[in-house]
Amino acid sequence: MSDLQLPGGEETFGEHLVENVFATWIDRDLEQRATELTRAHVYRAVVELPPSGGAPIVRINEEVSLQARAVASAPIKKGEPVTAENISSLEAFWPVDVDPNSGWLAYIIVGESAYIAFDLRYNKQRSAELLSLADDYLDVVEAVREFALRPAVDNLLSAAELTVQAQMLAQSQETRFHNVRDRWLRENERLGNAPEGFFATLQRLRRERGAARYGDGVLGVTADEVPALIATVRSMVEHAANQIGLVTADTSSLSSKSPQ
Repeated sequence: MSDLQLPGGEETFGEHLVENVFATWIDRDLEQRATELTRAHVYRAVVELPPSGGAPIVRINEEVSLQARAVASAPIKKGEPVTAENISSLEAFWPVDVDPNSGWLAYIIVGESAYIAFDLRYNKQRSAELLSLADDYLDVVEAVREFALRPAVDNLLSAAELTVQAQMLAQSQETRFHNVRDRWLRENERLGNAPEGFFATLQRLRRERGAARYGDGVLGVTADEVPALIATVRSMVEHAANQIGLVTADTSSLSSKSPQ
């Protein structure tokens, strides 16, 4: 574990990642434990990264609980232990004992290979609550759009804004300012991280805020436009859930290396 150099001095991404995880967190934790444990003794580890810069929590070996998705090399009967001998590949793994709002990195040795998985999206629980609220707003829009157009448009704006707020929280970014959320979405759309049209929809709804919420002027959205706006904002909710990792819990990034 201590020598991560390949012949010729070249290193893979996985090796760089393993080295960085150990050098940044695990080595320091081993020193603080004041035991005889070294890198060579670590076969399983999880680094939990609390949101908002909280102190990392390092778990090592027996302290770690993981779940995994793997391909069996032969049929495994219920109750039989799953080992390197009866799986042909490890597809994904993730810790089961981290706070739902924390990011994490996990390390495990299976057979002769070491694997790193990670998910550095924060505040998943809080983000899920915001997207659930966005769905509630959209349900209200569906219920009232035919006889209460202004409240419907106001609720559409609230739902759209919540999708941006949820994604920003996943990156540990918090703001109460509408213009900051707008810039964030515009930049992400420019970079290809959000479908084209989301920013334009948010801006369209924001321009109607005064008329929709306060009766200030003539509403520019017609009843015929509302179904298409609902569809777009529902797509924004779906996209946000995918970006945050709320759709599947076991699709964390995975890399591996073979110990030298």
